[in-house]
Amino acid sequence: MNTLQTENSLLNYDYTITSASNNEFVLSYEGRYFKIGEFMYQILREGQQAKYLEDLQARLGNVSLAGLKEIIDTKILPIFKTTESKASAAPDDGFWYKKQVLSSRQSTTLAKPLSFLFGKSFYFLFLLLTGVNIALYSRTHTIVANDDLPLGTEILTWVASYFSLFFIMFVHELGHTAAAYKSGINARSIGLGFYTIMPAMYTDLTDVWTVSKSNRIKINLAGIYIQLIINLGLVAALHTISNDFAQSFVWKIYIFNSILMVANLVPLLKLDGYWVLSDFLGVPNLIQTSNQLLLNAVTKKDPFEEEKPRDYSVKKILLIVYTLIRVSFIAFVTFMAFAFIYASILKTIALIRYIPYLSFNFETAIEVLKRIVTIVIISLFTRKYRKLFSNVILKRVKWYRA
Repeated sequence: MNTLQTENSLLNYDYTITSASNNEFVLSYEGRYFKIGEFMYQILREGQQAKYLEDLQARLGNVSLAGLKEIIDTKILPIFKTTESKASAAPDDGFWYKKQVLSSRQSTTLAKPLSFLFGKSFYFLFLLLTGVNIALYSRTHTIVANDDLPLGTEILTWVASYFSLFFIMFVHELGHTAAAYKSGINARSIGLGFYTIMPAMYTDLTDVWTVSKSNRIKINLAGIYIQLIINLGLVAALHTISNDFAQSFVWKIYIFNSILMVANLVPLLKLDGYWVLSDFLGVPNLIQTSNQLLLNAVTKKDPFEEEKPRDYSVKKILLIVYTLIRVSFIAFVTFMAFAFIYASILKTIALIRYIPYLSFNFETAIEVLKRIVTIVIISLFTRKYRKLFSNVILKRVKWYRA
């Protein structure tokens, strides 16, 4: 036996590799997926069989032993080690409440009857339904005979419409699950959470990276596709019912559903539209790539760095446009958030000052309730950032004391 043989460290890790299509290769480890190149795919595939690096190098045949060791030590092992450290850390995704409501088997069982909607004609039907919904929107408001209801009734329709969001989002997630099932994979679970006051449902589709790009885009659009169908049913209901309360209730659900669809399509947040654009451009970590592009543009280049030819590809141009729009969006949202908080604080202070002079009636109670709800929303929305700010202050205090 040759004692100089080098142990193959890849055997210490329980990973799987998949060829999603002819030119797409995926590494799976600890429940996380990574897109890899064909050569790394070959190394990882053969690395599951070879006991020593010398055997692995002989199997590959087109790389030196030193080069193979460098690739494993600098390219592959850091992925495994980083993944392990992230898996042990508690995720902070902005939810103050999060719970699984359906297992993989339960969600797949419920979604199976919808899988027929995601056949070969999906993209044509998606575009057709989008066009029909746009055409119907401009005419739908005139169907509502009376939306000037008494204040108490109006509040009741808003509350009822808010809770209807749970049903819409649940069916939205079933759409993702059904499209995944049609593509040959199962969702791992469906969960419910709250981000500030907004209910949010999510589907664990970690295994989506094992299917082709076309199927991934279909899966990402599947929830919106179901919502487009729901909107057609809501429009039909508005044409049928005549009761003012019912019309107002259905109209608000229609508006909520339409807003959710548009918001999901915007690729500036990690919603469905973001993943569609990410797959379309072939950039798995779109936000990180956008951040790096911005950082490269505003930082001084190393004078000793080798000059690279400028990239004028369509992909690079689209990335630049996406980055500019995203920076503008973040600046706008930040400004509007500060303006909302500032205006809310002023209104709350004014209300507190004038409470002794106000007669207590239904309208006053509603105004007080609105101020309380606004304060709760601001508190929940800024929870993550207040924690970050306090951590920075505490670190500074410790530094000064030291």
